[in-house]
Amino acid sequence: MGTGDFARRLCLTLAILQLDRLTGGNGVPDADECTEGTDDCHIDAICQNTPKSFKCICKPGYKGEGKQCEDIDECENDFYNGGCVHECINIPGNYRCMCYDGFMLAEDGHNCLDVDECLDNNGGCQQICVNTMGSYECQCKEGFFLSDNQHTCIHRSNEGMNCMNKDHGCEHICRETPKGGVACECRPGFELAKNQKDCKLTCNYGNGGCQHTCDDTDSGPVCGCHQKYALHSDGRTCIEKDEAAIESSEFNATSVADVDKRVKRRLLMETCAVNNGGCDRTCKDTATGVRCSCPVGFTLQPDGKTCKDIDECLMNNGGCDHFCRNTVGSFECSCQKGYKLLTNERTCQDIDECSFERTCDHTCINYPGSFECLCHKGYTLYGMTHCGDVDECSINHGSCDYGCLNTVGTYECLCPPGRKLHWNKKDCVGK
Repeated sequence: MGTGDFARRLCLTLAILQLDRLTGGNGVPDADECTEGTDDCHIDAICQNTPKSFKCICKPGYKGEGKQCEDIDECENDFYNGGCVHECINIPGNYRCMCYDGFMLAEDGHNCLDVDECLDNNGGCQQICVNTMGSYECQCKEGFFLSDNQHTCIHRSNEGMNCMNKDHGCEHICRETPKGGVACECRPGFELAKNQKDCKLTCNYGNGGCQHTCDDTDSGPVCGCHQKYALHSDGRTCIEKDEAAIESSEFNATSVADVDKRVKRRLLMETCAVNNGGCDRTCKDTATGVRCSCPVGFTLQPDGKTCKDIDECLMNNGGCDHFCRNTVGSFECSCQKGYKLLTNERTCQDIDECSFERTCDHTCINYPGSFECLCHKGYTLYGMTHCGDVDECSINHGSCDYGCLNTVGTYECLCPPGRKLHWNKKDCVGK
């Protein structure tokens, strides 16, 4: 047999085998049910054509035999909360991790990191901003105390037992009682201590200062960590375990590896971990995508991303009695001269200058926003408050006929020997 005949026979054999494969061995061409749409695969399954038939395979994130597929809830306990350290939201075929307020999603899409609110406009604090895990607090310099809004500072007073007094003793909020005393209150997320002055932190404020999990106990919040992390010596922060620690944990290495595969797949989704989700300020992951929000004093613009300062003074003067000054993210009230700003940071109250010791030398009359000093007869007002003796003898000799003697607050006319003072106390007449 020649070389040419052998080649022709080989090509014919291969063609017959290919035809046999396409027709399933019966001479009839194989139908591609997946392309024709005649398969009965579930809507959440992938159709794969095979000789004489087809296969249905559930899409990633779903489970089942292909003709029936149901969503896998990665947030169930069997999947360790989807690997999320705070909140896990299940969505069809996928899931998203979310963080509590005061935290932001890390680049891995699962861990939650503290947000340093003090970096943004000093946290809105008038004087000192102190960042804490999951939150922050405002503090005041020496000689000031924090007002009820927990952001602005009020100058301390040494007078009286009221909320303006520096020794009122309340750790957070001071309220004046009808009987003239004070009562202490705590900010939301804190509980008033037994001494009725101090405030105890709970898990409802800044997650209790914990990075991952928080449990309230009689002694205060106790922090814990997600199963892939270990609690730092500070009792609040969570750090990743090394590989040996993971292998020796109660969860086997295969389960951890399975979770890691799902983690990498979920990282392809848009999250706040990438460029803060495009948000100007705060970004939160939700089941439908990222959601931007703005801090107090700002409003979200129509683009859903940008935050713009609210000028509170444009509406009802910001609630201020007298003057309102807009600031970035907030506003400040102030009063006219002769008035003082009360602890509600809105109301102006007249200052009764006459209640202060030695405001006037003689008589003090209080008016709304002002006062007036009056002097006794024989005295004249110097400046606004001081009274000085009037030297009546310096003015037309006190109208005395002969001699004039000035005394403190009055004067006296004198007559020469042999004459006496008239009953009008000014003229001299014969004895």
